[in-house]
Amino acid sequence: MGLKVYKASRAVLTAAKSILGVRLRGSGFEHLSDRPTLFVVNHFTRFETFLVPYVISTHTGRLVRSLATHTLFRGWFGRYLRALGVMSTHHPRRNRTIIGELMTGRHDWVIYPEGGLIKNKKMVEKGRLRLNHPARQGPPHTGAALLALKAEICKRRYLAACEADDTRRIRYYQRRYGLMGPVDLSPHGTVIVPVNITFYPMRPGRNFLSRLAHLLSRNLDPRVDEELQFEGRILLNGADISIHFAEPIEVAGYQDKATELARRFVGMFSELRRTNLFLRRQAARLTEDFMRAIYNNTEINLDHLFCYGLRALRRDRVAMDELHSALHLAALELAKRDDLRLHPSLGNGLTALAAGERYEPLENVVALARKAGILRIEDGCYVINRASLDQYHDFHKIRLRNMVQVIANELEPIKPAVDVLKNLVNLSTEPLKLRASRAITEHDRGTFLHDYNAWFDPDNSKPAEMGEPFFLESSDREIGVVLAHGYLAAPHEVRPLAEYLHERGYSVYGVRLKGHGTAPRELSEVGWESWAESMLYGYSVVRNHCRKVVVGGFSLGGVLALLLAARHGAAVNAVFSINAPMKVRDVRAPLVPAVVRFNGAMRRLRLGNSHFWRSNNKSESPDINYPVDYLAGVHELRRAVDACRKSLGDVVTPALIIQADDDPLIAASSGRTIVANLGSEIKILSELSSDRHMVIRGDGSERVFEEIYAFIEKEVKERR
Repeated sequence: MGLKVYKASRAVLTAAKSILGVRLRGSGFEHLSDRPTLFVVNHFTRFETFLVPYVISTHTGRLVRSLATHTLFRGWFGRYLRALGVMSTHHPRRNRTIIGELMTGRHDWVIYPEGGLIKNKKMVEKGRLRLNHPARQGPPHTGAALLALKAEICKRRYLAACEADDTRRIRYYQRRYGLMGPVDLSPHGTVIVPVNITFYPMRPGRNFLSRLAHLLSRNLDPRVDEELQFEGRILLNGADISIHFAEPIEVAGYQDKATELARRFVGMFSELRRTNLFLRRQAARLTEDFMRAIYNNTEINLDHLFCYGLRALRRDRVAMDELHSALHLAALELAKRDDLRLHPSLGNGLTALAAGERYEPLENVVALARKAGILRIEDGCYVINRASLDQYHDFHKIRLRNMVQVIANELEPIKPAVDVLKNLVNLSTEPLKLRASRAITEHDRGTFLHDYNAWFDPDNSKPAEMGEPFFLESSDREIGVVLAHGYLAAPHEVRPLAEYLHERGYSVYGVRLKGHGTAPRELSEVGWESWAESMLYGYSVVRNHCRKVVVGGFSLGGVLALLLAARHGAAVNAVFSINAPMKVRDVRAPLVPAVVRFNGAMRRLRLGNSHFWRSNNKSESPDINYPVDYLAGVHELRRAVDACRKSLGDVVTPALIIQADDDPLIAASSGRTIVANLGSEIKILSELSSDRHMVIRGDGSERVFEEIYAFIEKEVKERR
């Protein structure tokens, strides 16, 4: 094994990863140890032969050997593989070498127990593991398990022979496995580490490598062409590659009395061959366990949910909005489990699905299904071509002809995910909507509690009940209101208005804007886009729970309500804002961006931290608001206002703009600026005679509440 070649290859792979933009993520490294280890890995691409040893050696510094198909060992490439320590599957000493190196711990080994590329990802049949490969139709190979078991058995028997001073048996083991004596043996037992590799997204297609191959060879083998189209696309398009090392499996735990019977009743020189008869049961059980561990650690992504969701549907036509809601709900339910791994594509950005917004990862997989003729869009519905979805394709063509089927097959072994999808995608409309609204509410509250505990500051945090988002449900599901609080505040700030509207028959969701309701330090780390994301939670809850949606807010909340109305157009039935800060009175505000940039430079140079802009002790609601205000937060507030100003023309729904004429914080011209730029036909400016910013609490607030209620009754409830 050439150490220099190995190190050089590692350097080349590192450079290639950077140049190609491949996003390689590893997890489960805590499961790697210095014990003799057999890594068993799922096999879907050729370059995994290099990838897994590269990741292991990069993380541990240890040299790892692997098996590769004998067809690769030709010419200079074959010599290169041998120099790396890769061994051909047809090598006459293959098994003896692996067993010997596991016994001694000289090298760890990587084996692909599926026995070849599983291009169709079909690994389950009627709930049982079963390979569907041209060279193998049936249960998975047990060869890897047998090698690991034999390594443990042979180690034990060799030590027993040494203790008994059995010269013949000692020579037998030493000659067979290259042992120099008992000191050569590893003091640790062999473990098997299941490894899962998940690619996202998986999209075949012509690329530089496949085109180059066609230029160099006019009669390119169709199988080579297929592999270049698929694997070249993954490498050159910067795919996300996740490698997870699962919990080690103790091989010794799979030996039983049958192993001891083999030792007593078989002759020495036929010992290993005859022992196979006694090991089949243990090997089959061990194989089943580590193969399940490999497949169950697939990193579930949006492609998986969408593609298997199509398969699980019991009808061929489904409303797009309903399927999207079911997929989002499935992601929320799966995220509660600690035994599943989820891709970032199932993170917070997925809320866009529940809110009826565009989500690029979804559009990408929809395009894949449409291109394959599996799906078409008609009148707001997905129409599935079941014959195309289920059509059989040749093993070596399926990745080009029907990747939707391949992706669905990859999720199939993960029973919890499959069961959740089968249930949710087949729910009728109303139960699905109610379940979605409750799940999103629960998730939003859980996110707040996590943030509150993570950022809690005994000097600056308020009681948790003030910061927690709330949902006041009405039995009349006609109208729902999404209500957002102001900057430095919390949902408790808008609670009186929410209760007023709820008492009059509306459902109301009190949004918790990210960074608020916990501690000021969190707010300094949050961008305005996260506040807009917070609004989507409330909007998703209300649109699933009620037939009509009104969005509104106070101060910063009003800005975000207008932004949300601009993004969703006529889907929002009305919008209102109260003292939205289009222009602030503080003369220092224009200096904020420059100071923020200066503070950022100071942090990068490790010369300082964020600085307070001012104390907030003069707040009208000191019981709710943060007592301090970070410059970074003020800068994000300005950015949110700028984004809102640019989008006002996209607001088409009826709008009520309330502005105090002598607001000490917000210039009175703010309300007029909003109304002048709104795209709505119905836009009402209500200028209050007040010298307070906090007009939704205390004296005069009842008048504001009445005006909002009257506006909703007229423009939403009475309008059909």
